[in-house]
Amino acid sequence: MFRGDRLRTLRLQKNYTIEHLAESLDLSMRQTARYEAEPTNPTGDVITRMADIFNVSADYLLGRTDDPTPCYQSENLTQKERDVLAALRRGEPLEAIKAIVSE
Repeated sequence: MFRGDRLRTLRLQKNYTIEHLAESLDLSMRQTARYEAEPTNPTGDVITRMADIFNVSADYLLGRTDDPTPCYQSENLTQKERDVLAALRRGEPLEAIKAIVSE
């Protein structure tokens, strides 16, 4: 279920007014205020826009995790980061360490 309290906290942390957030989401002020105050579930598209605006994961906005950090996709990782993850996924922690310390 969507967590309106988290949306409100994120909005206040960025010093956004309801009006500014509504404009950013391309929604009415009334609908945006509802998402914060009532048990109202936004569409997936709106949740995605919220997550992008506040740089948090959709799972955080949905209350599925308490970690607001968005998931990183492989195209956003450096080659070194990909090498470390690949080694860890293969169960080779020493190779991961070597990848971290290599120049």
